[in-house]
Parts: sequence; C-alpha cells; structure tokens
Amino acid sequence: MTYEDMKEMIQREIQSIRSLDERVAFKELMEGVFLALYEKNEEMYRQLEARVMDDLAYNINRYRIRTGLVEKAYWDKSHHLMTAICEEDTQPVDYRISDIREKLKEEGKFCLATVFLQGDVMEINGMMEKIGACAAILRTGSEYPISVHMEQSSRYLNKIEHLYHLFMKNGIPWKTVNAPYLFKMVDLVITELPEEPGNEEKITGFAADFGEYSQMVRYDMVPLWNVWHLKLEGVGFPAACGDHQNYEHIISIRDYGADHAYLVEDKAGIRNVRQSGDRLMVTGEVVNAKKWDIYMIRNGEDHKIDRYTYPVMENLRKDSFAERLQNKVGRMVKTKGELERFIRGFGMEDYIEYQDCTLETEKEAASETYSMNFFLKDEIRDRKEGRYLTLHFKQKRQETWLLRDIMSFITSEVQELYPEYQCRGKLV
Repeated sequence: MTYEDMKEMIQREIQSIRSLDERVAFKELMEGVFLALYEKNEEMYRQLEARVMDDLAYNINRYRIRTGLVEKAYWDKSHHLMTAICEEDTQPVDYRISDIREKLKEEGKFCLATVFLQGDVMEINGMMEKIGACAAILRTGSEYPISVHMEQSSRYLNKIEHLYHLFMKNGIPWKTVNAPYLFKMVDLVITELPEEPGNEEKITGFAADFGEYSQMVRYDMVPLWNVWHLKLEGVGFPAACGDHQNYEHIISIRDYGADHAYLVEDKAGIRNVRQSGDRLMVTGEVVNAKKWDIYMIRNGEDHKIDRYTYPVMENLRKDSFAERLQNKVGRMVKTKGELERFIRGFGMEDYIEYQDCTLETEKEAASETYSMNFFLKDEIRDRKEGRYLTLHFKQKRQETWLLRDIMSFITSEVQELYPEYQCRGKLV
C-alpha cells in the first residue's frame, strides 16, 4: 500500500464517523501518530537503501565517457562539459610547401586533412577497399594535380588506448568507450608532390574527387569527449610513507570541482590514488614536488543551448541494485536472461533492440561488427577457432549508418564476458 492509498483510506474512515468530536479526535490521532510514524519508517528505509547501494560498489557511472562530433565552425572552446580530443583539430590550417617536403622526406607521407565518413561500417570498408587513391587538386597561388590516399586516422584511437592505460594505472575497472565517430575518421595522405610549387608557397586549400562516395565525406569535423587534460601542482611538500620508498602527494582540485572523476599519470609509478573532498592523494615513488598530469572526466548534463551535429554517445549503464550487486560479487553471466539484462543496461533501445543470441561455427564472409577494444589482447586463453557468439539486433531508428557501430560497442563489452568465444553482432 502506498502513502497516497493510506491517506485515501483514512479519509474514507473520517467520512464514516458521524460524531464531530470523535472525527476530530480520530484526525488528530492519525495526523500526529500514525502518519508521522509511517513517514519516519519510509525515511529510514530510504536511508538504509542508500547505505546499501553505496556499500555495494562505487558509482559505475562516475567514470562515464561521452563522445561526440561537431563542425569546426560551431566548436565552443568554453563548453562546460566537452573538449576536443585532439586540440590541433580546432587550430587554423597553416603550412607551406616546404613543410610538406620536409615531412615527406622524414616519414614518406604527409596528412593534408582528416575527414569524417558518414556511412555504415560495411559501406566504409567497401569504400576503403575500392578507392586506392583518388585525384585531387592542391591550391596555393595556383592549382597542382596530386594523388590522395585514404588511411584510417590513428590519432583518436591512440587517445582511447592511452585512456585505457590510465584506468589501469589508477586501479579503475575499464569500460568500453562508445566512440563510433572515431572509427569513421580518415586521413587524406599524399606520398609525393609535383616539382612545380615553390617551397615558400602557402597552402590555401585542396579538393579531392571521391566519385560515388562524395556524399559521405565531411570536412572540418572536430571529435569531442569529456576528458580534460590538466597540469596541476602539488600542495606543500610530499610526505614520506612508512615503507621509506613511496611518498604521498596532495593535489588540490578545488578550482575544478569534487563532483568530477580524476585520473593521474606518472611514469615513475603510482601505487595508489584516492580522492578526499577537493583533494587528490597520490602515493608513488616521486620524491620531489612537481606538476602532475591529471585527466579530469567531467560529469554533468548538457545545457539547453548546447548544439551537437550528431548524437552524443556514452558508455552509461543503468544504475540499479542488481547492477551493483553483480559488480560486487562478480557473478558470471550464464543464462540468456542475464545476458539480455546486461545488454539492456546500456540503454541503447532507441537505436537497436536486442533479440537473441546463437552459438555458431560458421565464419561470416564479412563481419558486421568490429572491436572497440582493439588494443586488448587475450594473452592467456587459447581461444578455439570457429566458435562464435552471435548477438541479434533489430533496427529501431533511421540512423542506419550508426547502428552497426552501436552493435560493435555492445559486442565489445559482451566479449569481455565470454573470452572463450568470438563475439559478433548482426542486424535482423
């Protein structure tokens, strides 16, 4: 019985009492004793529930990573939540022919630009295989014909891998980053230049012909996430620990807020990192005070005036008692029902809806999904070839070019549950 149901029942009882004096006495008894006792019990129950939830596990969404994509013209450097993954994407392009020639001499190639391909995974793979090189025009004071090659950009994927190592150093369990846009960023690379342009000529632009795929190519796009790189100094002097090998450093985060999550990086080795209010306590082998590389994962909600070109993706999980209990006891997901609950915990039903899973031995001609944890290698288990766990999904929204990337995010998480299988996803 709810609180409202109980109030309604009491009101019916009051109406049934004919004597005015008895009705007043009954109302005072209910108001002063019975309802007050009920409200007190409800409050104590909520407090107990909150304590149990806090004791079960840390907030799994405190280290939530959000990723997005926006046109360079609409990038707001003062944004309260998101920042550019690669700061150079927000800078104006300014280089000369001499810069290109020097880079070609050192590395054998030069990246003219990075573009975003708005297309389905399988369509992009077909495009990359079909187009070895495409004709382009390099503009200075004049126009020069060049040949441009397409390569998947590694800058952003390296940032994700670096973030994984930060999680490991700080003792935080890793959760796959839902970053579909980063796997669709492509570098336009040249390996040679014509002899005509002079070294002092400044590049003013270029244009490439992608043929039938031209409608997929988006220039001047800035990938975003909520991970900020800070340089912070320690407070006071390091305090020696009892083992006479490590030192405890205190770093103030008062200017940034205690509601955000923080990761610390140091090559000398970190033994322990903990947050106490507006301070970070770092234990490691660093002897002297110094500036620390701190990575802040900003938490918060979007403002009403925030503008994103494409939907913001995140690795949020629905926080519940069952979720925290499973994290606490480390229970294995063994049944189809448990697997379905795990998948639905990501809240991606607006895009795709999980249907079922099957164990298969036949290898697909072309996989529909890819690993977003490409940097994780299982060096212990000897996974048997030909054993596949296939997850079946149904399309729910029209952003068909994103659906297989969202499937890839989910299958990458499921892969960590079932290392003995090769996990993949299918649209049905």
